[in-house]
Amino acid sequence: MELSQIDQLLADRVYRSRFPAEIEAAYHAHRLNYRKHLARALIIPTLICYNAFLLVDYLIVPELFWLSVQIHLLVVTPLFLASIWVFFKSRGPVVRDTAAILPPVAMVAQIMTIYALSAGNSEASHYQYLAVMVLVYTNLLYRLEYRHALVASMVIVTIYLGTLLGVGASAPVLQVGAMMIAIAAYLSLSANRQMQWDARLGFLRRLQDQARLELAEREAEKDVLTGLFNRRRLEKELANRAGSGARPLAILMIDVDHFKPFNDYYGHLVGDLSLKRVAAVIRSSLPGKDDLAVRYGGEEFLVFLDGADFSQAYRVAERIRTGIVEMAIPHEGAEDAGLVTASVGLMAACVPPEACDALIAGADSALYAAKQAGRNRVWPPVERRGAATRGASQAPSMPVKLTA
Repeated sequence: MELSQIDQLLADRVYRSRFPAEIEAAYHAHRLNYRKHLARALIIPTLICYNAFLLVDYLIVPELFWLSVQIHLLVVTPLFLASIWVFFKSRGPVVRDTAAILPPVAMVAQIMTIYALSAGNSEASHYQYLAVMVLVYTNLLYRLEYRHALVASMVIVTIYLGTLLGVGASAPVLQVGAMMIAIAAYLSLSANRQMQWDARLGFLRRLQDQARLELAEREAEKDVLTGLFNRRRLEKELANRAGSGARPLAILMIDVDHFKPFNDYYGHLVGDLSLKRVAAVIRSSLPGKDDLAVRYGGEEFLVFLDGADFSQAYRVAERIRTGIVEMAIPHEGAEDAGLVTASVGLMAACVPPEACDALIAGADSALYAAKQAGRNRVWPPVERRGAATRGASQAPSMPVKLTA
C-alpha cells in the first residue's frame, strides 16, 4: 500500500474499526504472532497465580479444599494447557479464539461452584469475588480481541450472577457482587478496547515507517533530473538477478550527440530540459516491465532489456533514436540536421546477469563505433548483427570513454 493511502487511513482513524482487507489480514497475522509470544510468557505465571488461590480455599472453605484441589489440578489446569495447545496448533480463527476463551470461563465456573457448595458458610460470602479478578485478568492480560473479550465477559458475568441468584444470596451480597462485576467488566473492557486501538494504531504506524523507508530507498535509486534509475539501482538489479542462469540479455548505450556544444549555446537550463525529454522517450520505449532505463552519467543513458535478442533490442534502439529526432529539439551547434539526436550502441547475448559488465563494455564500444560512423544511428546495423551476438566475452573489460 502506498504511503499516501496509509497517511489517509491514519487521518481517518480507521484503526478504530477495520482496515482494508489486505491490511486487516496482515494485522491479524502480526497480532497472532504477538499473542502466541504472550501466551508462552503467561503459561507459568497464570498457573501459579490460579493454583495459589487454593490457599484461599484452605483458609475460607477448608471442608471443600480437596474438592477444589481436584477441580484445579484435574480439570481446569489440563483444560488451560489443552487450550494453549489448540491455540498454537489450530489454523482456524474460530477454533483458536474459542480455545482462548475457555480457560478463564472454566476458572470462574470453578470459583462459583465452590462458592455455591459453601453457601451455608458465612465466611465464604466473599469467596465469589475471586471471579472479579479472573475477569480483569481475562480482559487486560489475556489480550483477547475486543469482540472475544466481550463474549467472555458476558459469559463470566452470566455465570457469576446466575450463581448468586441460584444459591439465594442475600440482597447486600447480590447488590455488591453485581456492582463489582459490572464495574470490573466495564473498566476492563474499556481498557481492552483502548489497547486494541493502540495496537492497531501502532501497526499502522509501523506500516507508515516501512512505506517511508521504501520510498526513500526508491528515491535514492533515481536520478533527480530525469526520473530514470541511477547506477546504484542498476548494480542492485544485477546483484538480485545473479545466479539465475544464462538468458538472453541486451544492453543499449545511448549518448546525446554534440551535447556540450548544445549546453554552451543554449545554457544549462535548456540542456537539462532536453535531457528530461530524451529520458521520457527512452522510458516510453521500454517494451517490458522488467526492463530498466538508467542515466549512466551526464548525457549518457543505459537500457537493460531482459530476455531480448538482437532483433528485439535493435527495434527498441531504433524506436528511441527516431523518437528523439521526432521531438525536433533545435540544435544550432549540430553538424547535420540542426536537431538534437542520439547515437546508440547495442550488445546482445545469452549470458548470466553477473556477466552483464562485459555486455555493457561491448555496448559502449558499439556506441563509440556509432559515433565514428557519423552519429544519429544504431550500431551495429542489422546487416552486421552477427558481430553483436557472438558473446559478451569478446567485449573489452572496461567501457570506452566517450566524448560528445
